[in-house]
Amino acid sequence: MSAKVEIKNLTKVFGGRAAIRDVSLALEPGTTTTLVGPSGAGKTTLLRCLAGLLAHDAGEILFDGATVGDLPPERRGVGFVFQSYALFPHMTVHENLAFGLDVRRVPRPERDNRVRDLAASLGLDELLDRRPGQISGGERQRVALGRAIAYRPALLLLDEPLAALDPNLASSVREVLRTTIRRERTTVLLVTHDRADALCLGDRVALMREGGIEQVGSPSALYRTPVNAFVATFFGSGTIWRLWASRNGRGLEVETPLGRVAIPGSSPGRVSLLIRPEAIRPAASGEGAPVSVAEAHYEGDRYRLRVSYEGGETTLEWPPDRAVQAGESVYVRLEPSLVVVLPEAPAERAGSIAPRVSVL
Repeated sequence: MSAKVEIKNLTKVFGGRAAIRDVSLALEPGTTTTLVGPSGAGKTTLLRCLAGLLAHDAGEILFDGATVGDLPPERRGVGFVFQSYALFPHMTVHENLAFGLDVRRVPRPERDNRVRDLAASLGLDELLDRRPGQISGGERQRVALGRAIAYRPALLLLDEPLAALDPNLASSVREVLRTTIRRERTTVLLVTHDRADALCLGDRVALMREGGIEQVGSPSALYRTPVNAFVATFFGSGTIWRLWASRNGRGLEVETPLGRVAIPGSSPGRVSLLIRPEAIRPAASGEGAPVSVAEAHYEGDRYRLRVSYEGGETTLEWPPDRAVQAGESVYVRLEPSLVVVLPEAPAERAGSIAPRVSVL
C-alpha cells in the first residue's frame, strides 16, 4: 500500500556541515515527486535518510502519520533502485523480480502471477530465463525497477535511474518507467539531474540547493512561475532583463530591446523579466525589432539562434522552413503571455548558478 510520506524539518550534518538543512516535503500517496538540483545539493543524502541507510540528526520522517526514524531499512517498506542496477548476477530475471516476494514468503502462485504481470508491463516477458549479463543495460534497469516494486513498497526511491543509459535508450525506458509507476500507483521520490526526467516523470518537482529546497510545485509551475533567478535558469535557458516598468491606461508596460510588452502588476519600478527562447517569435519586416544572427543551429524541428541586439544577446527558436544563417538580420517580437516576471528577491547566495542578466 502506497504511503503518504511527510518529511519535517529534516537535517543531516557531516563534519560540521549540513548536507540537508531543515527540509520539509510531503509526498502524497500514489504520486511521483522528482528531486532535482546541482551536485552537492543534498538529494542523495535525503534519499538515504528516507531509506534508513543514514540516520538524520534532526527532524522527523513519517509514513501515514507514524514516525519511521528509528526503524531499520528492512522494516520501512521502502524500495530502492540504484543507478548501478545492483541485480543478483547468478539469478535469472524471474528470480530477481521474485526476490522481494520470496523474502516475504509470498505463496508461489501469487508470486508467479505478480512476476508475470510485472514482466509483461516492463517488456521483460521474453527474458525471464536469462541472467543480467545476458541482457542490455536498459533491460537491466527495468528488472531493477520491477524487483523494487514487486512487493508493492510503501515508498519507492529512484536514484538517477536513467543516468547510465544513452539518450535514445533513456527516452524509451523513461516511457516504460512512467507508465509502470502510474499503473502501480506507487508513492515515488526520484532523484535526477536530467530536466526531461524531472518534467516528464514528476507530478511535482522539488528543486534543492545547498541542502535546502528552493521551490516545490508542478513541472509547469517551476518552469513558468519560478520563485527566483536560480529556479528560472535551472529549468531551461533564457535571459533575464532588469528593466523599468511604467503605468499606462491598462496596467504596466516595459520597454524592452525587442519592443514594448505589457506585464501583470500595479506598481511601476524596477522589474526582472525572464525571456525564454520560445517567448521570442518571428515578425514581419518593420513589425518587430531587428536582431543580428550570431549563430544558427539546425535541430530538425527548429533552428536555435543566438542573436544580438543593442545592449546584449539572447537565444530563440526559429521555424525550420525559414532557413537562416549567421550574419543575417531578422525581425522578432515578444509573446507577452510567455514573458515571465520574476519576483523581487534578495541577492543570490554565493556559489549559485549565475543567470545571464542584462541590466538595461
